[in-house]
Amino acid sequence: MTFLSNLMNKLKRFTDWFSTKKSDSTLEVAEITKRFKLLEEARKLGELGLPSFHSKVTTVTEQEVVRYIEGVREQIQIQTLADLDRMDRLIHESQVHEFDLKPDILSADFERKALIIFNEQNSWLEKLGATANRRFKELERFRAHHQLERDAIYPDGTGLFFRYALLVLLVTFEAVFNAAFFAEGLSTGLLGGFLYALTLASVNVFTAFVMGKTAVRWVFHIKPAIKTLGLLALGAALGFIGCMALAIGHLRSAILVESANPTQDAWLALVNNPLGLNDLVAWILFLVTIGFGLASLIDGLFVDDLYPGYGAVSRREKQATEEFEEEFEDVRASLEEVKQENIDALDDEILRAKQFASRFRQQIEDKKSIFQSWMQKLNESEVALYATLRIFRAENSRSRKDALRPAYFDTLPALRTTAIEKPDMSEYEQMHAHLQERIKLLEDSLPTRREKIYNLFDRHLQQLNFIQRAQAIQTKDAL
Repeated sequence: MTFLSNLMNKLKRFTDWFSTKKSDSTLEVAEITKRFKLLEEARKLGELGLPSFHSKVTTVTEQEVVRYIEGVREQIQIQTLADLDRMDRLIHESQVHEFDLKPDILSADFERKALIIFNEQNSWLEKLGATANRRFKELERFRAHHQLERDAIYPDGTGLFFRYALLVLLVTFEAVFNAAFFAEGLSTGLLGGFLYALTLASVNVFTAFVMGKTAVRWVFHIKPAIKTLGLLALGAALGFIGCMALAIGHLRSAILVESANPTQDAWLALVNNPLGLNDLVAWILFLVTIGFGLASLIDGLFVDDLYPGYGAVSRREKQATEEFEEEFEDVRASLEEVKQENIDALDDEILRAKQFASRFRQQIEDKKSIFQSWMQKLNESEVALYATLRIFRAENSRSRKDALRPAYFDTLPALRTTAIEKPDMSEYEQMHAHLQERIKLLEDSLPTRREKIYNLFDRHLQQLNFIQRAQAIQTKDAL
């Protein structure tokens, strides 16, 4: 019964080991000793005097340990071969998808994108540039013809708005100032006086402004004949302002005496006795009108450059140049963006290449490490076999009453041979060395490739800057 019980226990242990070996296989000596209860089995057999002194066959327990370690070795072998195969597939995939290190690909990409922008904008910029150059030549001819060396001086934007706002203010101020004087003799009171004053102030101010803006500025013309016309226009403007001032004074006097037809009486007084203003307020009106008229005349003069036509020619040239430069800056910004993208891509290209090389190096080292781990596991299996059998046999020897140690205890059973051929890494090492050389070449060519992109960028800008090109040609012809 004892023998049958022992046999059943051993079969149970073997079945348990077989069912669990895939999940908890280990080469730890303590775990193997515990799994197969080596100390207990060794003591039981020792107390029975087993194995006998002359026995040459290992016990069932020892055979179980040997089979277990061989099974673990086979599992490790299978896993190692799978890992090596997996690494081979990864390395092969890296070879297939190897980063394409082409030194000129990004420069060509920039040139392609730049040409697209160039072809889209070239015609329009050429048209704007031609217009701007014609306006520039027109301005230069005007300066040469009129002997002008200074730039045109005229209000622009806010300044121009201020000039016209000043004109409206002059009309308003004169109307408000004169309204009270006219109201004294009108039945409509202050409102009627304001309407009279506003009408006369508008005629006085706007007429003086228009004459100052147009004909009076001929005074500054270089040609004597036109300058003479300007002087005549200045005299006419001053005469008109003076007549308006006298007329307003006589009209106020006629209104004050409650004339039935004040405008007619004022006209007759102006024709027959222009200076016959017999009221202090009338003279004040005269002076106020003169002042506002002269202010309007001066405002009209300075609403543009004093030299006739110079402001208009300058503005046409400025507007054409600004239209070209605005469009040119948009194209420049587009080219700048494409250029910067390619410059950044050069650095990213080297970074990706280095990352690929590092990953490839790691794959090589991982494959080496897998094989080294396999070799270490083989050594560990030999050590585990020696240690576990030594524990079993030592305990068996201590538990024996006959003190006769079996002769085969001095030998170890041989484990079934499991071998994996050492992988040849020389080809991979050569590939990695070649990759490092290509990366070095890529880094060395980086300044040259950057310079090429900058040169392409500058060349396209020079080709698109039609104003600069035209001025360079004119300078060359002049030399």
